[in-house]
Amino acid sequence: MKHFVVISLLMLLQMAGGMAQNELCNKKGTFLLDETTIPILDHAYMNGRAGVCRWDYNKRAAVVLTFDDWTPGQFPLVVPTLKRFGMVATFFPIPNNILSSDLAWDAVKTTVKNGNEIGNHSWSHPDMTKISNSDLREEIFKPQNMVETNVPNVKSISFAYPYGTFNQQVIDSLRAIGYVGARGVWRISNYSYNFAENEDDYYNIRIFGMNEQTKNSTYFSEVENVIEGGGLLTFLYHSVDDDLNSYKDSWYAQVKLDSLKEQLRFLKQNEDKLWVTTFGNAVLYHREANCVKTSVSEKSDCIIVDLTIDDSDVLQLVPQPQYVPLTVMLYTERKVKRVVQNGVTIPIDAQTCCWIRFRAVPNGGEVTVECE
Repeated sequence: MKHFVVISLLMLLQMAGGMAQNELCNKKGTFLLDETTIPILDHAYMNGRAGVCRWDYNKRAAVVLTFDDWTPGQFPLVVPTLKRFGMVATFFPIPNNILSSDLAWDAVKTTVKNGNEIGNHSWSHPDMTKISNSDLREEIFKPQNMVETNVPNVKSISFAYPYGTFNQQVIDSLRAIGYVGARGVWRISNYSYNFAENEDDYYNIRIFGMNEQTKNSTYFSEVENVIEGGGLLTFLYHSVDDDLNSYKDSWYAQVKLDSLKEQLRFLKQNEDKLWVTTFGNAVLYHREANCVKTSVSEKSDCIIVDLTIDDSDVLQLVPQPQYVPLTVMLYTERKVKRVVQNGVTIPIDAQTCCWIRFRAVPNGGEVTVECE
């Protein structure tokens, strides 16, 4: 059968040529598996029989929705709307806006319970490039400590620059404290997967800003651009309100609720291609996927897969318990019973006669693929 031939030839070529880690990542090709065309070589870093997908669940691209300042319409309108669409976002609140809102920290706890991320947007929204080093650290630490104290099991790893201004001192401070990435207000121009060509680029993630003049057709075009490019698209929202302005949320760049729903509906229609996730998860996944090393060993009753990160930047920045799972493609014609990591059974997301797909945590112990 044709799909057996394609995979067997690929494996033979890889074994014969001794292909190095990630050597295939920029080569295009498809496998015909069970009459389905899967562009795995466009999506994954291949190393022999195992590949780590460029984005979680083997999606073509990633989209992040971010909401700044904790404006009056965000909790009553945005949070339940996201839940209704089965989506998550990252909120970058100003602490005083939380304290002055009706539900205060209870609203933030509900937001996190729904799967959303609470990032850091500073304490008083200053120009971070025009304050002293001690004030800079206070602007980062004070809101971080307040959020982590009031919301259980939350760790701040994402930052949004007030006014979009930053310099090397700000980047170095964020990195030293443990932030995996930061977002500005400059418009995205690179929709490719290689949007972070160096370490500092993770602290200058470009965005597409939303306001009252943004047409849904423009929004849809941006999404199509990132699907084509395979990269990360981050949307920046501020005020959101309904047609009656029920929450008097006209603080800045208001987007109407009906428009937001249409935008989420378009993302939903493209969910087979898009991973809609939080800012922290997207950046951390990209970091891990770009430095993880995979190895595969065969035994009589199982296959052992090891996912190892030894990159010093990631090791110093992120404690292992905070690593996000990576989506793994494993090529095997053996019949698989289950997949286990550290004694915990891992769900198999997809499976054919020739491959399985599952999610596992790097540096989290070897993955045992039990076979019949």
